[in-house]
Amino acid sequence: MNRFITLMLTNIFIAFLLSFSVCAQEISSESIMEAPTQEENKLWEGVKKTWRDDIQFHGFLSQGLFSSSGNNVYGQSKDSVSAGSTEMGLNVSYQALNNLSFAVQGLYRRAGAITGDAGEVTLDFAFFDLNLLNLQEGRIGVRGGRIKNPWGLYNETRDVAFTHPTIFLPLAYFERSRTLLLAVDGGQLYADYNTSIGYFSFKFNYGWINANDKEVLTAIVNDPTASGHFESDPSFVTQLSYEIMDGEYVFALSYADLKMSYQAKNADDPYAQMGANFNTFMLSAQYNGERFSFVSEYSLKWNEITDIRLGVPDSFAVSERWYVQAGYRFLDNLQATLRYDSAIQNLKDRYGKGIEAKSGGLIPAHMAFTQDLVFGLRWDITPSWMVRAEYHRVHGAATISLLDNPDLSKIAKDWNIYALQVAFRF
Repeated sequence: MNRFITLMLTNIFIAFLLSFSVCAQEISSESIMEAPTQEENKLWEGVKKTWRDDIQFHGFLSQGLFSSSGNNVYGQSKDSVSAGSTEMGLNVSYQALNNLSFAVQGLYRRAGAITGDAGEVTLDFAFFDLNLLNLQEGRIGVRGGRIKNPWGLYNETRDVAFTHPTIFLPLAYFERSRTLLLAVDGGQLYADYNTSIGYFSFKFNYGWINANDKEVLTAIVNDPTASGHFESDPSFVTQLSYEIMDGEYVFALSYADLKMSYQAKNADDPYAQMGANFNTFMLSAQYNGERFSFVSEYSLKWNEITDIRLGVPDSFAVSERWYVQAGYRFLDNLQATLRYDSAIQNLKDRYGKGIEAKSGGLIPAHMAFTQDLVFGLRWDITPSWMVRAEYHRVHGAATISLLDNPDLSKIAKDWNIYALQVAFRF
């Protein structure tokens, strides 16, 4: 279903662009056939201005360098330097009518062994936005297509480096299984309302997530050799947010119900009858002062792995992720960030002794948790160019990529990350 919807959306936008091109060629041909008068020239200038106002192009690019001890991040960074993280995006939006607009973005992403050396090009989002009700105090509308999920404070713009404070997003954003919460192919209902006590915003996404991802599979089964893939069932993600004092204080509650089933390549696949259901919520709070900022988010995720044949849970665990983060702006273009991050895979097995014993020692206990102390600096050289540097002191390995670290016996418990990033936008 995911592939069909993606293909359909792509064809719709290609047809739209072709139609626009044909119309432009026809207008150009008519202009050549008959010399325009002065009045026609004024009219044509007005038409060109309208197109410039209604169609917007934007893009971004970021490149990271990483060196680490103990474990790899974004390629072979252990005791070396990896340039395995590259992101490029180009988007176009078109305001067709006062209450109807279209937007599409293509994304190129290279992320170590997760995407391979060549990286991957994806349709990041592509949707129409129909405003059903627009009042002075608020609005109600619907979007349809591929829509980014409203998860926490950073998910909807997680690939745009300028929109988050550090190179690595907080652990609550599930980098190993990012595609599960990235977007849905389906629809969104949204509503905004401005009151005397603050600004309320509500979003509800329903559709099919991108579950066909190798990193998602390895993150769930802890087995890089698994040969099948997951396929999405209908899922939803929703968020209610509240802002006061023009965004100085921001609060949000996000919830997601994600369902998928395993598709085996052969009959003897040990995971052939596996299904997965994840229910997760996140509480977010943010303070944005003139110099000082503070952010904290807390997430719980109920992980249910089911034997489809029996229809009962095969395993069940509750994961916990949270962080506290403080930022201080020394200058208008120079900011420091300090964050403490925590991720626990199973609250009943905080230190991983259970999973280590159950696996006969194949899965080390420190793969059940991660604590990460982060210090970063951000320098906005110009509004278009930014440089960031950061240091991570990591205890545990619950959030590392098994594709970058396939040998479980060599995964380190305590390790360091040194990171540098350059980013550009227009």
